[in-house]
Amino acid sequence: MKRFLFTCFFAFCLVFPALAETSLLHEVEQAYQNMKNFKAEFKQELFHRESNTTQTRTGTLEFMPETFIFWETNAPNRELIVCNDKEVWNYLPDEELAYHYSPKVLDTSHAILNVITGQAKLEDGFETEFLSENTEKNTQQFTLYPLEPNPQLTEITLTVNTKTKRIQKIVVLDFFGNLNTIEFTNFNADIALKKNRFYLSLPDTVEIEDHFGD
Repeated sequence: MKRFLFTCFFAFCLVFPALAETSLLHEVEQAYQNMKNFKAEFKQELFHRESNTTQTRTGTLEFMPETFIFWETNAPNRELIVCNDKEVWNYLPDEELAYHYSPKVLDTSHAILNVITGQAKLEDGFETEFLSENTEKNTQQFTLYPLEPNPQLTEITLTVNTKTKRIQKIVVLDFFGNLNTIEFTNFNADIALKKNRFYLSLPDTVEIEDHFGD
């Protein structure tokens, strides 16, 4: 189940290559590129089709270029995903367990950088379809289909705010019918963040599964 959650996180990171397909999505991409950093709260729902269960999680996401990420889930179980220019950690404090990866794992999944800053210019990676507009909520929805088969991501529903030009909600569907839904709230850009926030110091009691060389 933990690997499913970690996979969901990086599947989420694949969304941004299609954002230049429409005028609004291009504006969203530009807005994120102009941000120095941001911090946002999120609500996440993970539907696991095989067990027919849904887990609801809440937490915060902090980001600085280039690929400095601090993803913290607060409830129901604390989890940290910490990324910097040297390494990637997926830390589960309650289990005293941490997974260690090379930053290349972000390159493999196109990185959260593509979601947040739009720096990856992979405009032909997805077919983009306009889905709907809600003028009262100032939102538009799009469906993104990857042009190359990917079992971790077969379809994305993306909701963007037409006024703030920010991603409000995404729903990622994988080949197995699992759903990863993330909705952002309390979004704050260009705040006081320091790079030492994005380095993790683990207690000596934590078991480390090292996949750095994988």
